[in-house]
Amino acid sequence: MTPRLAVLAAAACLASCSGPLVRPPAVAPAVEKRDALLILPGFGYGRAGGKSFKALAEMAARDGIDVYVPPFVTRGGLDDSRAHLETFIREERLDRYERLHVFAFLAGGWTLNPLLDRLELPNLSTIVYDRSPYQERAPKVAVTKVPVGAWLRFGKTIFDVARTPYPPLSSRQPNVALIVETAPTPFIVSHAKAAEALGPFDFSCNGLGERYDDCGYVALHHTDLYARFLTVWPEIRAFIQTGHFTDGANRTPPSDVALTKGHR
Repeated sequence: MTPRLAVLAAAACLASCSGPLVRPPAVAPAVEKRDALLILPGFGYGRAGGKSFKALAEMAARDGIDVYVPPFVTRGGLDDSRAHLETFIREERLDRYERLHVFAFLAGGWTLNPLLDRLELPNLSTIVYDRSPYQERAPKVAVTKVPVGAWLRFGKTIFDVARTPYPPLSSRQPNVALIVETAPTPFIVSHAKAAEALGPFDFSCNGLGERYDDCGYVALHHTDLYARFLTVWPEIRAFIQTGHFTDGANRTPPSDVALTKGHR
């Protein structure tokens, strides 16, 4: 493969974060008190995710929840992405809701948590974080193995995430849950040795460096979670309503997490 084709192939393997903006339906069903759900996508956000979030917006509106999905991740770095997210929250007047809930994909968490150190959101009730010991290594693997493709696709932001350890939430205000992906994306599988070279995978809830009130596992990889978001919505809705996932949620971490046979 020529260098140019290698760059293009790498860029194709890394999912785009250029999915559509999603807002509540223009005419929402009448509900006395409405909540807001802010979904913060990351590098995996594309058309499939946009389609699932639009379907969710229609469904959640009937339950009195207005869904907002800003494509806030920019090429200018994490600070620039935080500025875009802060502007979105202000312009959409999310502080007018009695309760604000957040679902943060990986880059969403890297963006949101430091922002909350200086941004007051008195109505912030819930944060559900998407976590993945596999996929959280993807930025570092990408900037090491395919730096040109990573830069062309995501700019400075993926390099910022690659060199920034996960920043845990400092606020004790919201209820917090973790949804942990247990499958690797094709990108991670194709760079399995590089991913494993970064150290052992820890899928325990306590090993993810974030406080939580509940924690569950889904047998999906990062790309699939965008496209099949409606499959995890019942657990998210339950946590919003009760502070816990359902009794049927999988709370058992995977036992075999090696990517290559030599590490099994």
